[in-house]
Amino acid sequence: MRTVLSLAFLLILNSITIAQTTVNPDISAVGEFNMFTSFAEGSPEYGKLNFDIPNAEIYVEGYLNPYARATFNIAFHEGEFHGEEIFAEIVRGLPLDIQIKAGKYLLGFGKINTIHPHAWAFVYRPLFQQIYFGDEGFNDIGFDLSFILPTGDIYTTLDLGIFKGDALTMSHKHEHSEEHMDDEENHYEVNRGNSPIFIGRLSSFFSLGDFSNLEVGLSSSYGIYNKLDFYSSTDSIAVPDNKALNYFYGGIDFKFKYRPDSYTAFVLQTEALWNRRNVLRKNELDLDFEKNINTFGAFVYFDYRFNRIFSIGAKYDFTYGIIEDEPKFNTLSNDDQNKTSGIEGWFGYYPIEETLAFRLGVQHLMFSYADATERDDETKINLQLIFSLGPHKAHPF
Repeated sequence: MRTVLSLAFLLILNSITIAQTTVNPDISAVGEFNMFTSFAEGSPEYGKLNFDIPNAEIYVEGYLNPYARATFNIAFHEGEFHGEEIFAEIVRGLPLDIQIKAGKYLLGFGKINTIHPHAWAFVYRPLFQQIYFGDEGFNDIGFDLSFILPTGDIYTTLDLGIFKGDALTMSHKHEHSEEHMDDEENHYEVNRGNSPIFIGRLSSFFSLGDFSNLEVGLSSSYGIYNKLDFYSSTDSIAVPDNKALNYFYGGIDFKFKYRPDSYTAFVLQTEALWNRRNVLRKNELDLDFEKNINTFGAFVYFDYRFNRIFSIGAKYDFTYGIIEDEPKFNTLSNDDQNKTSGIEGWFGYYPIEETLAFRLGVQHLMFSYADATERDDETKINLQLIFSLGPHKAHPF
């Protein structure tokens, strides 16, 4: 199957290249290479120099006509090709300056989620995104409408979208071999049915002078994340009720940027997510009961760019749920008892603008279990090389 996808990808890229004389899309490639060592005792990477499989992304993007654009992004992650983002958007020509975006893409929940990891200032994905969005971020199929609100000198947009909901399934996905799949895991298998999810975002951009800008955003998402059989009777022949379990994400984000000249920049950014959902638990009689839980996660970081080609920064993370742990209470995002926190620092070197980057990152993770389970802190050091070919544009602000 992988061979078929690879051949199809090469054929598509070749046809796009041939057609470039008439359509003239921008074609870019981004490569990423990581080597790391871990100081988590008992892990196979402990004390060794380890090499990740290189990651790559191919971008084909451009205007379809004066009113619409399209983006085609194929990613090679963990040894496999997949469609990272494939979408079209109408950017002008509609009444009230409405914009429409449709396809598969990174959803506008918060600020960081819409930005590809190679463009982050830091190395490691925020912890709460790993718990609530999954390893690839909040990425789904659907469409959204974007409105520019009449707020004077403050640029304000409102985005409203409907999506398939596959992102929730991916964030709850965990591989288990059949011999280790017990009855509880079978009972809690994710099955959303055909239920869409809804996402909204309100953001405002403030100019604070010639050198400073501020963006503040509010995000929300609502929908069904699972449907489960609800066993509320000890009668062995009782027919279970099928329960639709809902979630609500509320988010706030803040980004401040100070750039007095082309050699210096300072960024302070934070995001937080509140997770409210109803879940099924088991009582002492092994019967199901429904419960509402509230959890949250957040991060804050700063990045200081100096002499144009160097940067240094630090990030603090917190989230409910244990990173890379076995699923608890159906999914990691349903864990309202255990917590993970982390501190990350990095040094970046960008010799030629954004076409080449070296980043050295250090992450220290700390774990807290409600049942007093003891687990050693984990430290990881990562050296990252990122390079970019072609006209792939930097992300705005």
